[in-house]
Amino acid sequence: MADDPLMRIGPFSRASWISVKALRAYHEAGLLVPAAVDESTGYRSYSIAQLTDAAVIRQLRQLDVPLEAIREVLMARDPAVTRKVLAEHGAVLEERLVATQRVVNELHAAIEVPSLHTPVHRRHETGRTVVLYSSTINEADFEPFLTVGFAILEEAVAMSGAVIDGPYGGCYPTVVDDDAQDVAVFIPVTSAPLLPAEVRAAGARIDELPATDVAVIAHHGDYDHLEDTYRELGAWVAAHAEPAEDLPVRELYLVGWAQTDDPAAFRTEICWPIRSAPREKE
Repeated sequence: MADDPLMRIGPFSRASWISVKALRAYHEAGLLVPAAVDESTGYRSYSIAQLTDAAVIRQLRQLDVPLEAIREVLMARDPAVTRKVLAEHGAVLEERLVATQRVVNELHAAIEVPSLHTPVHRRHETGRTVVLYSSTINEADFEPFLTVGFAILEEAVAMSGAVIDGPYGGCYPTVVDDDAQDVAVFIPVTSAPLLPAEVRAAGARIDELPATDVAVIAHHGDYDHLEDTYRELGAWVAAHAEPAEDLPVRELYLVGWAQTDDPAAFRTEICWPIRSAPREKE
């Protein structure tokens, strides 16, 4: 009998209390690499000794320790390193606790003083010619996408001589998905310019935003609590209108990084497309 017999991924999953899906993800991340992989079938097998690493991974993931920090623990196999990683992660958890308490306090205030909410109103958005940049991204890529996208658009506008005709904006799906989604940023212009080849190669293009009625709400300040404003706008649309699900939600950045370095001074309009006729009350 071998000193360290192998276990197929199924039995190893049960013995370690880690799902097969998670084990495959840890393999792909190089965190828990199987002792053997059958070249013909792709079946993964693990050594009994790897159950120890699996237990460490599971316990640290239950504490929400990031994978890179877990990798550091496994590679070092040093109690001092483990203590350092856990101390650093503990500080992160303390910050989250403070942030969570702040959110809870704000939610209580919103319930107790609903008049503090910005009112929603209807508006007709006319059709617009825009210079647009789009991509398929995950939530984690959102901020880099905005930075790169608007840089490309500003270069496109400058090189083409286009005349800007309104605030910068973005288009986002009405349905949130865990997978990557199609999003776009745009700069409205007075007429369709001829874009140079280099900015077209970078992804800029001319497009048209269709005219539509929208429900509008203004969000003041940075984007940390933008989801709260979306929640209020979505509730209003559900109660008072019929959403136009074939059109994306638009964000208009009336005051943003292009105008100020103070996030507290930001002002964003969220425009949710709706059908022109208000929904009849039952």
